Formats: sequence, structure tokens, C-alpha cells
Amino acid sequence: MRSSLPRAGRGFTLVELLVVIAIIGVLIALLLPAVQQAREAARRMQCSNQLKQLALSMHNYHDTYKLFPPGSVNLSATAAANQNLTNWAIAILPYLEQPALFEQYDATVFNSHANNLDVLKTTLPAMMCPSDVATDVLVTPSQLVATDIAPGSYKGNMGRRFRGANGYFDYPPYAGTYTAAEKASIGPLHVTGVNGLTCERFASISDGSTNTLLIGEYHTKTRPDCKTFWASSQNFHNLGAAQPESYTRIPDWEACYIATGSSQHWKCYRAFASLHAAGTINFAMCDGSVTLLPQTIDSVVFEALSTIGRSEVATLP
Repeated sequence: MRSSLPRAGRGFTLVELLVVIAIIGVLIALLLPAVQQAREAARRMQCSNQLKQLALSMHNYHDTYKLFPPGSVNLSATAAANQNLTNWAIAILPYLEQPALFEQYDATVFNSHANNLDVLKTTLPAMMCPSDVATDVLVTPSQLVATDIAPGSYKGNMGRRFRGANGYFDYPPYAGTYTAAEKASIGPLHVTGVNGLTCERFASISDGSTNTLLIGEYHTKTRPDCKTFWASSQNFHNLGAAQPESYTRIPDWEACYIATGSSQHWKCYRAFASLHAAGTINFAMCDGSVTLLPQTIDSVVFEALSTIGRSEVATLP
């Protein structure tokens, strides 16, 4: 007599279950790179949009004051901490919807004075690229400021190196001694207040605003104490230079330092680089547009794009 009980359904065997799990694993492995690429593309786009806002803020500043903000302001041709005042990032805060933070900054005392530390310690999303690392962690810079301050991801373009050792237009001891010929290497954002250096205007950019770099990215996956520091006006903390050495365009401060022979660290402090997967660096141009430059850009072209009046014939690659 046949049982009236229903027959139990046939389940998966162990082998079948393992095969299904393996197939799911393969599908995830195939999908994960595409997801990561999509996320990085979104992060890169956000970086680009932030640079666009910074450039527009520069333009709004220029509309108000008829000149660009200073890259930094120094009271004398020394690198002493008590001789520098403000910088370009602080100057454009009102145009980044940060008027309260701007009012909090005391421009009558030096940049790292106790009165200004709350501003220097403020993590500002507008200054942080999501592709960069550890931008929300306060860090004590390797030089010049002896307290934790907020990092950033963007540096103003001071131009190109105009002298062999430390000839940069963010460094008062050298910027205070430039010659007329060397001044042709200057960019739109540089130290002011020394040796007659003043803020630039659109009229100063005779090479053309479309082909002149204004602000670029700097990220590093090593040495967080050598990152960008957006509110610091100490020399290279938020100013960079277009340099001929390709190792100054890799997002790894320690690797750059080793590539110099461990003896010319100043080159790495003024680097432009990004952690974008495509090996590109976002730059805002002086006309307000944003472009991607390859890390492998020809050095002659890169340096030519950084100056405002050297009369080089250079266009974006």
C-alpha cells in the first residue's frame, strides 16, 4: 500500500552548492573592478567640480578686488613663521560660502598665531578631494608649523622653478632676490610682499588664461606630514610648482624623496600629483575651466603651462 505522505523534495548536493558558490564568487570578482572604476570616476568628477568652484571663487575675488588673491603674504624675505600672514585659500573663503570662517581669521597677526589656529585646524570639504587619503585627520606638518592642522588636496600654481637649488616663488629668501629674467617664470599665485611682488591680474596673464594653470591637485599615499595644508601660508604648504622631473608628479612623497637621491626634498614639497586611478591630475585653468593632465605630460609643456608671461607657445595636450 503506497504511503499518502508527500515525498521529500530533492535538495542540493554538497558539490552543487560549492559550484553555485564558485560561480557567484567569479561574478563578484568580475563585477568588483567595474564598481571600483565607477566609484573612482565619481570621485574624480567630484574633485573636478571642487576645482571648478575654487576657480570661480578666484574669479569672484578678481571681480571684487580687480586682481587675484595672493598665493601667500610675507612681511620680509625670510622663511620665519612670524613673517607670513594669509594665503589664497583663506582669501576666497567668502566666495566658498564660508564668510564666518573668513571673519574668524585674524589677518593682523601671523598665520600660525594662536588667534588663527582654529581656522588652520578646520577640515574644509571644499578643499578635500575624495580620492585623496586621510584628509579628515589633523596632522603636524614636517616643517614650519609645530601643531596639528587640517590637510587639503589642492595647491595654487606659483610657476616654475627659476633657480637651481631652491628658486621657487613661494620661498621668500629666493623670491626676494629674483632677477628680471627670472621673474618670467612666475605663475598666477605666489608669495607677495617681498621684492616688489604683488598680486596678479588677468591683464598679467599674457600667455592666455586658457593655457595657464591656476590650481592643481596634490595627493600623497605616504608621509601625511608632507601633504597639502590648505590654510597654512608657510611656503610650500599650499603652493606648488611645475617642475621638469617626472618624479614630482607621482602621488607618493617618500618615493619622490628617494628619487631625488634623498638630498633635494624641496622638489617633492612643491609637487603636483593625484591618486586618481587613471594616472591623471586635475587642474583648474585661469579662465575657470578644469582639465585633466596626464602624469606623464611632457615637462617642457608642463612648465610652459605654469607661467603667466614667458611667451612660450604651449597648449593643453
